[in-house]
Amino acid sequence: MRKVNKFFLFGTLCILFGLLLFSKNLWEDYQVGKETELIKERLEEKKVIEIEKPIDDRPDYVKNPYMEMPKVTIDGNDYIGYVIIPSLELELPILSSWSYPKLKIAPARYEGSVYLNNMILLAHNYTVHFGKLYRLNIGDVIQFKDMNDNLFDFTVEKKEELDEIQVEEMVSGDWDLTLFTCTLGGEARTTIRCKRIENR
Repeated sequence: MRKVNKFFLFGTLCILFGLLLFSKNLWEDYQVGKETELIKERLEEKKVIEIEKPIDDRPDYVKNPYMEMPKVTIDGNDYIGYVIIPSLELELPILSSWSYPKLKIAPARYEGSVYLNNMILLAHNYTVHFGKLYRLNIGDVIQFKDMNDNLFDFTVEKKEELDEIQVEEMVSGDWDLTLFTCTLGGEARTTIRCKRIENR
């Protein structure tokens, strides 16, 4: 008889424990459901508030010209965009920074930013890179397209040759875009100075 009572008591306790566990799960489920509904309501309110705000659709570089230029990495090299020279039928990717080994791959940024109107680009004088810069004429158009597809138009304002030691002269002046490469002999730099064409 005692064995039956023990089994009965044990069975009753198991049933009670099961009911308690089931009730706890129901309560948690109810609480989570309420919390989920609350979050959904708050999200909807936030969406309405954000939609009602005036939309500032200016490009990021206009809102913050000091921002880093966006980069895309290919084979471990960061690219910031393309230089497009229609009169020379060139469209070249531009590396974010330069080194002599990198210049064997593509033209590169020497310094500056297109957003601050002070970018300087350099390349080897390979024909497929900047080897034909000397053919540019005053008034020719050069374009730069960043990795967000923002297009910047420039016009050639000045052509000059600088000695390789004239580093200070290369970076001086109020030029919006400068391109340079070595002359065939390598002792001078063919340098193209450009001004930005606004509202184009």
